[in-house]
Amino acid sequence: MSAPAQIQEAEAAAVTLKAPSRWRMLAPLGNGNYRLLLLGQLISLVGDAFYSVALPWYMLTQGGGAANLGLVLTAYGIPMGAATLLGGWLSDKLRPRRVMLVSDFSRALIVGALAWLTFGAHMPLWGIAILTATLGLFDGMFMPASNAVIPDLLPEDQFQTANGLYFSLSRLAQMIGPALAGAAVSGVGSATSFAIDAATFAVSTVTLFLIRSRATGHATAVSVASEVAKVAKAHVEAAPVPAQHDSLWRFALSTPYFLILLCVMVISNLINGVAEIALPALANGPLHGTAQGYGFMLAGVGGGGLTGGLLASVLGQRVKRGVTALFFFALQTAAIFAIALAPTIPVAIGCLGAFGFFNGLGSVTFQTLMQRKLPRHLLGRIFGVFAFCNFATLPISLAASGFAVARFGPQLVIMGGSALMAGAVAIALLSRELRNL
Repeated sequence: MSAPAQIQEAEAAAVTLKAPSRWRMLAPLGNGNYRLLLLGQLISLVGDAFYSVALPWYMLTQGGGAANLGLVLTAYGIPMGAATLLGGWLSDKLRPRRVMLVSDFSRALIVGALAWLTFGAHMPLWGIAILTATLGLFDGMFMPASNAVIPDLLPEDQFQTANGLYFSLSRLAQMIGPALAGAAVSGVGSATSFAIDAATFAVSTVTLFLIRSRATGHATAVSVASEVAKVAKAHVEAAPVPAQHDSLWRFALSTPYFLILLCVMVISNLINGVAEIALPALANGPLHGTAQGYGFMLAGVGGGGLTGGLLASVLGQRVKRGVTALFFFALQTAAIFAIALAPTIPVAIGCLGAFGFFNGLGSVTFQTLMQRKLPRHLLGRIFGVFAFCNFATLPISLAASGFAVARFGPQLVIMGGSALMAGAVAIALLSRELRNL
């Protein structure tokens, strides 16, 4: 087939793809690859809750105790943080879907082995630590690939909608999953719950495999061919990748706004420990709440994130500049400050709902902008560095937050976290390149 004929066919396919989408927020669901990705990963997210509940329950009820649980979680966390960089590199070299496929297949085997070895028997600590460390390795590899996969499946004008739908539905899965997992662990035990999680990984593996069989499907063909069409109409050949952008480090050193973005990410991630320690201390202390009240506070974050992600998916192409995402993050900062001033649990739930709402808007918008604007051949490594920054700062944040809450109380620590976030947003706003990203 000649190049003009291929271009005409691709343009016709684009019209066909867009025609049925009367509601823009549902447009990505018209793509079979995206439907498979969404279905598999949402089932897997629900399964993750089974593991998250079953592992600590098994350790605490089978004689392991809290100290051994901490060792197992440490064994999981260290390789997970380190593997984010490896996962980003592999994602760029092998393509994100392949890394996700290998990761989910491996995780199905690992969690399946954990289920088999714990069924009706006591498993030694070293065995659990080895399995959880291996699981952490593939979890870390999976993260940057999952953030970089959307551009391989959909045309650019659907990135925002697709990211918003995924963000919102993942929040819904994370709200439903723990309730189902708690009932399962109580009813059938940890080993069976591990098996359920392994089964969900198997489902996501199958859906990712089916995406491979459609690698030349509509959305991918349209995305690639549309770029060819632009080049053909301009009668110029595609320019090679600039020499200074052939590696992540050269790109970082030649792109000042990327280094500023990394600095902002490190500063803003320092408040993660505040959420882990100061929020439960606030609920238990000044707000005089119960564990149930704290659970409702966390549900408020999930509900707000669900709503914010859905709104972000509706915004679609109308969000084109980084200043919009930074505005959402600034509002998120105000919500964090308001949490510290909440006089009751219901008010705190509302403040956390607002936090989740603006976090959803900002996160989806900024992820979409990065997918659109940053070099496609470096996208996996860039997301890998972002994930690594998150995990590298978490131990520092947890330790500092624990000490600060004990010394100054949760309210002042939450205000301090708000100030850190405000400082990060201010740094980002000073960069014209980030504002116009």
